[in-house]
Amino acid sequence: MVQSLDMKNLVCLAVSALALLPSIARAQVAPPACPTATGAYYLKGVDWAPMEPTHSIGFKTTNVMGAAFSYGAAKARVKAQFRDAASPYQLDGSVLTMCLVGVTDSGRDVTVAKFQEEKTHRELSMASMRLWTGINAQIDPASLIVTSVEKKGDKVYLVTSKDPLPKGEFILFTIVPDVAAMTKSNTPQALGGYDFGSHAR
Repeated sequence: MVQSLDMKNLVCLAVSALALLPSIARAQVAPPACPTATGAYYLKGVDWAPMEPTHSIGFKTTNVMGAAFSYGAAKARVKAQFRDAASPYQLDGSVLTMCLVGVTDSGRDVTVAKFQEEKTHRELSMASMRLWTGINAQIDPASLIVTSVEKKGDKVYLVTSKDPLPKGEFILFTIVPDVAAMTKSNTPQALGGYDFGSHAR
């Protein structure tokens, strides 16, 4: 009876291991070499798909009254707005794999952030303000995604997410945004990057 149970356990373990082999193999497959033409690309299946940049359509300030009536305890926020509820560039799964070819001089400034999704557009918190402490001009740290940036050649960078992405919409910046200048100017072309979504599971 003990031997029978042990055999059943071994069979179950073997079946489970075989079931996991395809996903393990996919995880270990290296992406193809980056394209040679200048541009940004994301991995769609086994091929690189080109991307076009997107730009903010303006900025809005939220919770101004709340900040005023709380005597500075609550924050007012400045959010950049981007058109459309979803990006046309949708990942096949929860892993980001992108190639940047000739669109940035350094991989050190590459930043990926998660949008707040609305019905008709997407938003990104760019600054917060308190009555007594002033403006904290930076992208909300809670929206930032940890990435790995590997230099593959002269101005060629492979960008991958270190952990599975949560479902949602995202944007990749190739430079650190000058948040203070952008929120002050309120110009539609002041903030640009490459947007993408991760909804498939």
